[in-house]
Amino acid sequence: MRIVFVFAHQDDEIAAAPRIRRAVAAGDEIACAFLTDGKKPIVRDEESRRALASLGVFEAAFIGSENRIADGALIENLDRALASLSARFDRADEVWTLAWEGGHHDHDASHLVALAFAQQHGARCFEVPLYTGFRRIGPFFRVCYPIGDGWTSRRLKLREVLANAALVRFFRSQRRTWLGLLPGILTTWREHAHEASAARVQSRPHAGPLYYERRFRFPYERFEALARPFIEKRLR
Repeated sequence: MRIVFVFAHQDDEIAAAPRIRRAVAAGDEIACAFLTDGKKPIVRDEESRRALASLGVFEAAFIGSENRIADGALIENLDRALASLSARFDRADEVWTLAWEGGHHDHDASHLVALAFAQQHGARCFEVPLYTGFRRIGPFFRVCYPIGDGWTSRRLKLREVLANAALVRFFRSQRRTWLGLLPGILTTWREHAHEASAARVQSRPHAGPLYYERRFRFPYERFEALARPFIEKRLR
């Protein structure tokens, strides 16, 4: 199969690493796309190239870097990101992306772009969790935690958990971020996946304050106002 993984930032691929490894082992044709510049595009693009190469993936599109879509501004550039993604990849049998989980507003924005891209190609779209503030307060969060029902789950082997954690070594520019996420990765022994749908993105990722509202002071009302025209036009 031709599988396209759509991420917001260069390092988000860690969330989907178990799925990427299995797809590579199955002989599927894999490509990854990153929709923001990550603030330091030259550095971060190279970090992801090296990380993906270690997974056996050599086709990557740095949409955000090429189109100057700033880290934190993907929600303002949904149509541009989708147009560039569609221009780069003319075929997809499956699309995988980050979960609709309220962790980072770029993550939720990449979910919208990936879902629209999948619909363009008549492909199924799947989501994987990275981090969320669901049922947490203040600066606390959950790593790789599925929200809601309908998720499939697979127990990871020890070597898979350690291999996921080892990917952190490629992202030296993001040491502080991964210092916080690494304990969760090491204690997460399950891979979760869920089929994405246009119905789900019609409302908040979950009840209560979202993590990006608490941590990044980015209100969901602003996100929703920017996303609504795209959702109504592109998703059905």
